[in-house]
Amino acid sequence: MKRRSSFIFNFIKDIPVFISIAILFVFAVLFFVLPLREFSENENRMLAICPEPSLETIFDGSFRKEYETYLSDQFPMRDELLSFSVLSSRAEGKQRINDVIYAKEDDGKTRLIDDYKTPKNEDKFIDAVSRLYEGVESADITVMIVPTAYQFYEDEMPKVLLSQERARQQDTFERLREGIAAIGNKSVAEDMPEGFGRSGGINIVEGITNSLEEGRNAGFNMYYRTDHHWTMHGAYRGYRALAPYLKLPVDTALEDKMTIVSESFYGTTWSRVVDSSVLPDTIEIYENPAWENSLVVSYEDTKEVSSSPYNREYLDKKDKYSLYLNNQHSLIRIDNPGVDLTRTDGSKRRAIAIIKDSYANSLIPLLIDRYETIWVFDPRYYRGSIVEWVNEHPEVEDVLVLYNLATMDNDRGLGAIY
Repeated sequence: MKRRSSFIFNFIKDIPVFISIAILFVFAVLFFVLPLREFSENENRMLAICPEPSLETIFDGSFRKEYETYLSDQFPMRDELLSFSVLSSRAEGKQRINDVIYAKEDDGKTRLIDDYKTPKNEDKFIDAVSRLYEGVESADITVMIVPTAYQFYEDEMPKVLLSQERARQQDTFERLREGIAAIGNKSVAEDMPEGFGRSGGINIVEGITNSLEEGRNAGFNMYYRTDHHWTMHGAYRGYRALAPYLKLPVDTALEDKMTIVSESFYGTTWSRVVDSSVLPDTIEIYENPAWENSLVVSYEDTKEVSSSPYNREYLDKKDKYSLYLNNQHSLIRIDNPGVDLTRTDGSKRRAIAIIKDSYANSLIPLLIDRYETIWVFDPRYYRGSIVEWVNEHPEVEDVLVLYNLATMDNDRGLGAIY
């Protein structure tokens, strides 16, 4: 009787072990049975495939790292397990998960903010802008560096998570500002410079944070709650900060002309936690009715042509932000013939070249009614020399370099700016 009781006791004690083995067996079978996924719509990225081993990759350790990435990317029910893990962490009271900070808005909605890491590429960025300035023969150059949501929404973040990183972010911006200003031997002034371009070095757009604060105080959301990008309202406030440097007029009623096109947007920040308790974002756009008869948007790499800077097909996909400028393209030409080119100083400038990251995608539609031609370069994919291109197009009188402070550090195209 004792032997039987002991067997039953040991069996019950080992049940968790048997369950764990069974679960591992099921997942191992699923791993080999289920088809491999090439793309994660949730994370908006290509997934790793099984690497081919070689003597070199085995001995240098790269095969092991690539294989671990492959196992992680192709693990069965990856999104569901991630969501369960996040919910468990939230139940424990954690407020930073997978480099995502949980913040609260005034209305109680959750805002997800990418954790900030001190950039390491500011010298590389300054060097790229310097080469651009030295190479471009006549066009005026303006640099616009957009702050991150981490810095902008400090008051919504858990106080326990606030650290010196925010101060470091401001220090980084100041180093960039001083380094770029020094390129054209222009002193760093608190106020906007009188001249711009070749007459006074390089323009560095000031007052972006103040402009964003004005929009926030007016009741608008400046950054998405589930994504690292700024909203269309944030882009408009960025335009207002930029406008004096390019002598552009400002339509103060433009925010009332925006249209909601989606109320179910979950961005890339949300994709790192897959938290169903977080409410989706709203996406808005600005369109001028006159574009329908005059606007031509040409994607030079794919030879696609459109009459709108928006591709609404993305509204039916997870990656809804790619609505703006039809996702990623090496070079885009936007023609709006007959537009009023008059500047606030009475001058007229017909064409602008924009070198940018994805933050510019939602701001560029606001420039369409100000230039006859807009050229948009994504240096991650453009393979030519942008300097040579600008010098071959003398009608381009303005060059705008627009980057976000955080994405700038991860942009593999920085070295190709010039």
